Amino acid sequence: MSARRIMLRAARGRAPLSGFTLIELLVVIAIIAVLIALLLPAVQSAREAARRMRCTNNLKQIGLALANYENALGAFPPAGKAVNYTVSPPFVEFVDGVGLLPRILPYLEATTTYAAMNFSLDYNHLSGANFTACSQVVSTFICPSSTRVPDDGHDAPEPADPASSAAGIGYGVSDYFGVIGTTIDPAGRTGGAGSTKTGPYRNAYALTDGFFHHGKTAVSEVTDGLSQTICVVESAGRDARFLSGFGEDAYLPNKPKVRNVPPGQRRFWRWAEAAGGVVSSTSPNNKGMPQHEANQYPGSGPTAGTDAGPNDEIYAFHPGGANVLMGDGSVRFLKESVNILAQRSLITLSGSEVISADTY
Repeated sequence: MSARRIMLRAARGRAPLSGFTLIELLVVIAIIAVLIALLLPAVQSAREAARRMRCTNNLKQIGLALANYENALGAFPPAGKAVNYTVSPPFVEFVDGVGLLPRILPYLEATTTYAAMNFSLDYNHLSGANFTACSQVVSTFICPSSTRVPDDGHDAPEPADPASSAAGIGYGVSDYFGVIGTTIDPAGRTGGAGSTKTGPYRNAYALTDGFFHHGKTAVSEVTDGLSQTICVVESAGRDARFLSGFGEDAYLPNKPKVRNVPPGQRRFWRWAEAAGGVVSSTSPNNKGMPQHEANQYPGSGPTAGTDAGPNDEIYAFHPGGANVLMGDGSVRFLKESVNILAQRSLITLSGSEVISADTY
């Protein structure tokens, strides 16, 4: 038999080749793409839910620390910032060189950091006495959902600060700050003194005390009830792009005081800074632009310190709202859609309001 015939017989007996056609392959790729598109949002949602839970736990730890402080000393700690009612309209001044968070460090298992602080000096005193402590990153003060520049728990090294320059790092930052008060108009009116496009309900004459209003707050002062009063909020993602409305020379009483600190505006994103306290005038997560003070609205002046992003406002990177700590230690989720007057009622500590949980 010839070789040609042998090859033909072998070919006839061989099983047919199998495989994907080009169309079948494209269909499979399309199906995989659809499945990924369906799964990714679910994965991202699950991750955000986990981050929000960690944020909630941070606030619970802060709430427990505040409760232990009050139990030990008979009052809640001062926040370094207070309202001066001797002028009209009233405005915020500073009563100390440090803010709220440094005072509760012993109750957050950060005794070593607390012991390294000299409370008789400002946190950023040019002597560098407090730099070692205040440059620490306190994980409890960082919301895992937030982003900032830089994003390692410090701000950037500060050339005007000798200790920061020498160390090559900045100070520790925070996403949580105490509530000093609110300028939301009590009747919900717009166009009041100091109102802006992003903060239409702001009324400087309506500035009213919040939980950390002046010095130490006694439980008896919170006549609205601890469970009905917000004490600490997320104001997440602050960094050096946000300019405080207060200079480093702002102090109580209403006159400059030589503080021997770096010049410029207060760095209100740092956990040790007294300027971190929030005076809210707009709804949570206000994404009005510009959020950074490098810009301004035409004809309306700079937006320093008010009404955009986390600039002195309740702001979080959680979809739909922000976590807030109530005076009794519970954590609530304050929706972006909250009624502006309900928000004001939750901030004031003695307004005789009763707010149902379903309103926020």
